[in-house]
Amino acid sequence: MKFIRYNSVLIVPIAAKTSERTKEKKLKLSKFLSKLFILLCLVACTHNAFVVDKNPNSATTIPKLIHVGVIMDMPFAQNIDGHYSGIAVDIWERIAKINHWQFVYTPLSSNHMESIIDTLASSNNLDVVIGPISVSAARLEKVDFSRPFYLSSIGVITKRNELGIIDIASMLLSKNLLHIIMILILSFAIYLTLLWFFERNKAREGVTINHQYPNLTQRIWLHLFQKKVDYMPITTQGRIIGIFWIIIAAAIFTAINANFTSALTIARYKSSQTTSTLAGLQASKVAGINGQFNVEVAEKNGIMVTKVKDIEEAVELLNSGKVNGIVRDTPVAVEYLRQHNLPQLMLSPVILENDELAFAVKANSPLRHAIDLGITSFQDDDSVEPLCKRYIGEEASHCDI
Repeated sequence: MKFIRYNSVLIVPIAAKTSERTKEKKLKLSKFLSKLFILLCLVACTHNAFVVDKNPNSATTIPKLIHVGVIMDMPFAQNIDGHYSGIAVDIWERIAKINHWQFVYTPLSSNHMESIIDTLASSNNLDVVIGPISVSAARLEKVDFSRPFYLSSIGVITKRNELGIIDIASMLLSKNLLHIIMILILSFAIYLTLLWFFERNKAREGVTINHQYPNLTQRIWLHLFQKKVDYMPITTQGRIIGIFWIIIAAAIFTAINANFTSALTIARYKSSQTTSTLAGLQASKVAGINGQFNVEVAEKNGIMVTKVKDIEEAVELLNSGKVNGIVRDTPVAVEYLRQHNLPQLMLSPVILENDELAFAVKANSPLRHAIDLGITSFQDDDSVEPLCKRYIGEEASHCDI
């Protein structure tokens, strides 16, 4: 920096002072920005720590003894004398064997699915839940799910479309059929009257008077119920009338048969339409177990659902005619009907929604990756399909997603 002497006074140039002030300001600004950056980093770290710790029950290590909740619905899980088996159980035990896990089972009911999910999310009583567990957005907010191990669907259990005595009687008493029967009776009366008019004085020789010509009541009985005709017309007019009667009677009986057959077909069609189409189900009512995902799917499809506590109550409502169906996971429904021997019930062809079944684990649980790896490897080496075939036969392809 150059100084100027003027009248023995040392003068500092103004430009030099300005430059030094600018440098000082830049230095202060740099220090301020550095402190601000450090402060923001601390805030971000604190926020991340808060987010991680927000779910204090989220697992970070695999426990030495894994508590496994088992949803007891076949063909996925069952307990016979302490021995667990089923599609979900077999898959889990293979994964546990590969990873050398120690575990203990806790049997659970699908009637309380939402409370089971809440227990898994908020307590240490369960580490994983296996069985027919549907994946939904609401459940994903609470727990994590593994890779799907079964491609399922949600259907409806209905009654078989069989007509009872009351249904058949109502068809017999239809207006069209009654009109045809009245025409038949009237035609038969006219035929007998005309035959009597032309034949009354022309009895064959050798026929006794008592049996020469039967009265009207006797002739109806012989003609309709005993298939007998003990008198043949003698006159030309009587024979012509007899021929016409045979033709008219054949036409009337054909009309009766056609009317009855068409009424029967229409009645069966209307009965099947109630539960074999989505529109029919929307116009009727079905039962569903409270808290299960399939109830939510049915309501989303516009079907009115009567919520019950268990499947037994739902079957009772269906058999009594208070509902027209039961919404249920298709594989579980098929196995239930088979095990309980309910031939009067069947599965409707209507599929409300396809569904993926998976295992549920705690949020951020390390079990999830190991389970995903196991399920994927089983599906890749085609070993999962023979496993499923033991329980569901030809439907085992649903396991190979």
